[in-house]
Amino acid sequence: MPYFPQSQRKTRSPRVRVPNSESIRFNLGGHQVSAVLQKISMTGGLAEFTNSIGSATIAEARLNTISGQVSGLVEFLPSTNGNATYPFRFIALSDQDHERLSSTIKMMQQQGLGA
Repeated sequence: MPYFPQSQRKTRSPRVRVPNSESIRFNLGGHQVSAVLQKISMTGGLAEFTNSIGSATIAEARLNTISGQVSGLVEFLPSTNGNATYPFRFIALSDQDHERLSSTIKMMQQQGLGA
């Protein structure tokens, strides 16, 4: 059953810093584009691209985690700093992907990577 993350306006989802220039891949209109994942949470993340992604708003994201591969549908939010770093939010995750992401974030928090 798909999971559709909902942000809770009163409680912010815990974020973790992603070390070691971990990569995340996006399918943008049939083109595979890689980026460096800087932060991740249960509701989204922050990715740094080598170039601007233009007007892309929806993409499929894939990232390898210590709990396994996580795939989901994401929506890009406007870049606030004018460079090629874009925040994104998860629109849909499968139950298995949601569990893998949750497990990974918990392990990263235990390692002191909270943002």
